[in-house]
Amino acid sequence: MMKRVCWIVIVATLAVGVGVGYATSGWREYKTSPTTKDLNAVTFINANSGWAVGYWGVILRFLNGKWTVNETWPTQYLQDVDFGNANFGIAVGYQGSGAVYNGKKWLSANLPETRNMWGVTVPPGQSSAAWAVGAYGRVYRWSGGPTGSWNYVNIGITAGLHDVYFSSETDGWLCGNGGKIYQFAGSKWSAVNAPTATPFFCIYALSPNNAWVGGAGGKIFHYEGVKWTPVHTPTTAAIREMAFTGPISGWAACDDGVMLRYDGYDWKTVETEPPTSLSFSGLFMLSDQQGWAVGKEGMIYQYRNFPGVEPTSLGKVKALFE
Repeated sequence: MMKRVCWIVIVATLAVGVGVGYATSGWREYKTSPTTKDLNAVTFINANSGWAVGYWGVILRFLNGKWTVNETWPTQYLQDVDFGNANFGIAVGYQGSGAVYNGKKWLSANLPETRNMWGVTVPPGQSSAAWAVGAYGRVYRWSGGPTGSWNYVNIGITAGLHDVYFSSETDGWLCGNGGKIYQFAGSKWSAVNAPTATPFFCIYALSPNNAWVGGAGGKIFHYEGVKWTPVHTPTTAAIREMAFTGPISGWAACDDGVMLRYDGYDWKTVETEPPTSLSFSGLFMLSDQQGWAVGKEGMIYQYRNFPGVEPTSLGKVKALFE
């Protein structure tokens, strides 16, 4: 009899939670995506202002709680996008295509060659500079804000480079094929390669001595100032993007609809609602309470975690009392 009473109380509590929105904690699909084109990357300036880019030059904008198509850029695809502030954003993609945002509109920012570009980042604190990486070891630095230009930086390799990230204005990281990882320490790029030939697709650094890299086969490596160490993951799906909100709080978006969570000890698979087999490509976490992920066929998922409510399912709670 006590079991039934407990169950009724819990159902009633959850029903109240549903009414006020608490039961929406976790990854939930944004059901009114304005595109069916593959989305490759997403970034946010603040909780109410975000951008996403993808195939056939689609550029989405999130504003006033809604995603809309802001622009269709003349290129096969835009691969990555990042913003320094509301008046400076930059995107790169197919055969050196690029676009820069000046606070009002997107302007041409094509690179001076036709290599495919895969990653771009605006270092923290910057409002006029960016870095981009791509095929055949190409590294470029943008300077001059919305009216600036690209300058080639030769780091001496030919491996394809997939991602670039700066933890500060003077500490940067990039990664690519063949396990290639380079660190920028104020003035130059130096190799800090992982002990593997795994193609790496994403890199994230919290500091010069705390960085993470992910790639093919579900492989993730962690750097703690001395060397890269492999870390167990529960998936073999390719790791496409990572984001951290602190040393013990991280996320990874993967192929085949897999989403991973790092709790300071382990990487674990977390549920999405509804489940999907479509691959994620982009991820951005505003905080431990809010984030966004994008992927194939215009897929957009939002993460919400209300204080005191764990993202779980009614079925899981019910199972505790059966």
